[in-house]
Order: sequence, then structure tokens, then C-alpha cells
Amino acid sequence: MPVSLPLTFDLASESEFYTQVSAGMQAAQQANCQFLSLGISLPTVDPLMLLAGLMQVSGESEHFYLEQAGEIVAACGAVATRSVQGHQRFGELQRFSEQILSRVWAIAPAEPRLFCQFSFWDHLGSNWGFLPRWQVIQRLDQVWLTLSCALETSTPHRLWQDWQLVQRALTHILADPPPCPPPLAIALPPLTEQYGQFITSVQQALKLLEEGDLEKLVLAAALTLEQPQGFNWLGTLQNLRQQYANCYIFSVGQERQQVFLGASPERLVKIADGVLCADALAGSRPRGQTQQEDQSLRNGLYHSPKERYEHQVIVEFLCQTLQQFGMTCEVPPKPHILELSHIQHLQTLIQAPLPQPIHILQGVAALHPTPAVAGYPASRAQDWLRQLEPFDRNGYAAPLGWVTPSGEGEFIVGIRSAHLQGNHAHLFAGAGIVKGSHPEREWQEILWKFQTMISALA
Repeated sequence: MPVSLPLTFDLASESEFYTQVSAGMQAAQQANCQFLSLGISLPTVDPLMLLAGLMQVSGESEHFYLEQAGEIVAACGAVATRSVQGHQRFGELQRFSEQILSRVWAIAPAEPRLFCQFSFWDHLGSNWGFLPRWQVIQRLDQVWLTLSCALETSTPHRLWQDWQLVQRALTHILADPPPCPPPLAIALPPLTEQYGQFITSVQQALKLLEEGDLEKLVLAAALTLEQPQGFNWLGTLQNLRQQYANCYIFSVGQERQQVFLGASPERLVKIADGVLCADALAGSRPRGQTQQEDQSLRNGLYHSPKERYEHQVIVEFLCQTLQQFGMTCEVPPKPHILELSHIQHLQTLIQAPLPQPIHILQGVAALHPTPAVAGYPASRAQDWLRQLEPFDRNGYAAPLGWVTPSGEGEFIVGIRSAHLQGNHAHLFAGAGIVKGSHPEREWQEILWKFQTMISALA
């Protein structure tokens, strides 16, 4: 990706903006680039509020939001987009990202990224990527805006209009910040049908485990909630970020009134500075009502042979997969406890220096789906999931994340999530079944996990 020197000019001067951006566009065309990305430093502002303001003033519906400790990225509008399906979907979006990002002329401090969402199954749901018109990154107290445009269809005037929309959004949210609506008082509806289907599927899975056909199977349940006034995606995100500060808070959408969002505790893979990081997350217990009960549940989780075995299956899968790329994994000797509001997990963070560069989407293709969300062996587990789950997972337990021009990036797993569609919220939760699993206890785990989204819906 060609990079020019930073622009230094008065962003309040339309004529100077035209002059400088015209020069940048001319340089980009001479370098045979197709896109221009302009970086602008912003005052301290909440990227989520700016995203909501931009979507409101621009009318754009495509968006991506990911918040984690240390960095928030928000993006909306599509300058270039691609939808794919089939077994080669990861490779196709890798080629798309390389094609697009290698043709971006970036004027610092621009950090153009391509954002991707996949469905769990390769033949169903949303598998797409896009280069956004507006992208906001916050690290600590610094905020940067990246404006991007296609040179073939854009002019300095169009880019000026895009900058003015940012100004309007900033003015709007500073003068009248959107309120944070309280969570809806939602009680779990009767789940008789889901309960029966899940228990029957768990019993079938335990039989397969005894026969040696599988080592692990992750069975999910689906729940649909209806709200006559609809669900507030922004308020739900605000509630999630308050309740689950140690999770990845995410939202992604292609069409109006259709949003996939959640608070995922699980990173799939990250590549940065020559190091690959992956998370093993499996083994669960609820949180206690008192400190003593919480400690007892934590000890029970940590010392449970069943939970430790389920967790170790994930660790071994990740290490074996990464070793195929010639990596040597650095694995802590013991897992630690990740404590969330309603539930706690065994977690192991794995690091592996890269012996040679690999694209982040190569890592995603190799690792999805992990035994944490499908089972092991992977192919047999997926065969049985198709038979035992009476619904489509869509984005549930699937990868979503971003790619940089150098092929680095980060992808998380879309669990603890919901698909908001008009007046309906479609929730998903899963539990890992291994030898020693008890059907009723696994159902209780499903109910704990549903609470993540139920407690946040606005």
C-alpha cells in the first residue's frame, strides 16, 4: 500500500481541502491506485456514538464495530464490498482484501482496514467484506478518522461532503447524545420444545462419544424473542459494554433493521508484529451469588476432570493446527479462570512467533470451526451438527474481524450473540458435550449463556 506524507492544512477551509485532496488523488492515480484514504485526527469522542451519528446523518446501514481493551474500531458505509459463499470463502475474501488494500493510497494517519463477517456454515448466511467510507479508531485517548473513496467515482467535493457529515455527526452527538435505554425486563419464555430437542441431541451425542465416533460435540440451542416496539441495537451495545468490559463487544450489519451483535469472550486469532495469538476457551460454571459460592464454583470448574479434558481438546487442536504452519506454540502450563458477569470459563492464551508471514485469513480458514464451537474431530462433528441442530447458526460461533494492508488483523468468534431483525431477537447458545457430560447440567449452561444477551437487550 503506497503511503504519502501527512497532510497539514486547515480542515475548515473548503478551498484548501480541495487543493490538497486533489494533489493526493493525482498522486494516487499516478501510482496506479484505485482508492484514496485520508487520515484525520479527531477530538476525544466515543467511537460508538460517532458511528451511530454517522449512520443517522448518512443513511448508511453497512457497519462494523469492535471494542476491546485498548482499542475500539468503528466503520460504516461501503466503498468496495464483496459477498462470497462456498468452501473457498476465506480464500476469496483474502484475495479481495489483497486486491483492494494493495490499491489504496493512504495519507497518514489513515489506517485503512477491510472488515469481514462469516457465517458458521460455508453455504448459508453472510460471508462478506467491505472497505468502509468512514473508519474511526480509538487507542487510549487518541482518535483517528480514515475517510476512504474510490478514485473512479469520487471528487474532492465528494470527500469534502463525507468530512462534513462527520462534522454534523459530531455536532449532533455532542449537543444531544443518544440516551442509554435501560435493559428490557425480559423473562425466559417457556422453552419446552428447545429443551426436549436439546436433551435428545445430548443423549445422541453421548452415545456417539461412547462408540468412539467423536471426542467432543458442541450442541447449540436457539431462542427467538419478540418485542412489538423493536429492539434498540445502540442501547443494547451500550448495555453490553457496561456489563461485559472484559469481552469483545461487537456489532455488524449489512441491511437496516438487521444487526448481529454480542459480547464474545473468545478471540479466534490475531496476527500482529510477527506473532500469532489464539485463545482456547472451554469449560464453564455460573457465577455465585456470594463470594464464598463464587469461589466454590471457581474451584469446581478448575479441578473438574470433565471440564479440564474439554478444555485440553481445544488447546491441542490449536497447537496441532498452528504447527502445520511451522509454528512453535508457547502455551501456559495451566489455564486460568475468565470471570464474566453470569458465567466463568477456563481460558488458555496461546502465542506462536511466525517463521514466515501468513495472511490473517489463512489462519481463520485453518482454525474455523474450533472444537470450542463445533467439536472434534471437526469433519465428523460438523456432520452430526447438521443432523442434530434444527436451525441455521447464521453468524453464531462464526468468525468476524478485520484485515490490514500487510495481511495482519484480528478475528473473534461470534458467541454470546443475537441477530436483531425488526421486532425479533434470535439468540444462540452452545455447550460442549464430552464423556461425563450430564444432559441437565448442559441445559443449565445453555440458560446461563442466554442471559448474556437477555440482560442487555434494549
